[in-house]
Amino acid sequence: MGNIKNRNERIQRLLAAIPELSDYRLELVDRVVSVFSQSWDIFRSPDSDIISEVSLIDFGDVLRLHHSFSREPFSKDKFEFALETVLKASGRAAQLAPRGTRGFDLSIAEQKFSLKTEAAKGIHLNKLHISKFMELGGGQWGDNPDDLLGLRQQFLDNLSGINRILVLRALRKGTPDYLYELVEIPKRLLEMANDGSFEMRMESRQYPKPGYCLVEKDGKPLFSLYFDGGGERKLQIKGLMKELCIVHATWRFEEPLQQDPA
Repeated sequence: MGNIKNRNERIQRLLAAIPELSDYRLELVDRVVSVFSQSWDIFRSPDSDIISEVSLIDFGDVLRLHHSFSREPFSKDKFEFALETVLKASGRAAQLAPRGTRGFDLSIAEQKFSLKTEAAKGIHLNKLHISKFMELGGGQWGDNPDDLLGLRQQFLDNLSGINRILVLRALRKGTPDYLYELVEIPKRLLEMANDGSFEMRMESRQYPKPGYCLVEKDGKPLFSLYFDGGGERKLQIKGLMKELCIVHATWRFEEPLQQDPA
């Protein structure tokens, strides 16, 4: 009964406010409301312990609202805030990490999650590329191949403070539709880097020299760590096979219709 009363009060409050809105504000409201009437295709893995049927719809609505005002893919900070908000709305315990926390971004039911986004122009459907998994600010790093051992240890130490890794991927970016997927990279897969082989690119003009930690199983490449020696000194994850990951949900929707002024 309380929920019905609150809903009716909210409707009445909105109806009372609408006549006072300017023409442009009415246009904005019209644009937002029209988003919810457009068709879409959404999917949730029945095994997902993160995305419920409710949060599947709620997070998809946030994506659609974002693209009613922007053609740019959903950013990492929006992903963090939106996931926390929709999980809380569905009754899950979720809390953003304090600003400046290294390693994890969001706690869900006492598990620490690292959240990443992927939206490069050349995004690959079946392979993940995390362009900045972490910064590599400290430690010895020059042109000695043995330096890569310490960089890998920084990565493994970072993983030790994380329980799970989620990536929001923007596979299609409009004209005519958008396609997002939420993928989990198993932590145990990334931990296989502990047995990877190293390759420093001595021919590079960068200093410190960039390098790779190549991870294979039975001669099949699984992924690589790329130690980027550029100005940011960051670690990338390249060529990670999506078949080794878990797809929790997908959202496909067309570009929101722009409302013509009456």
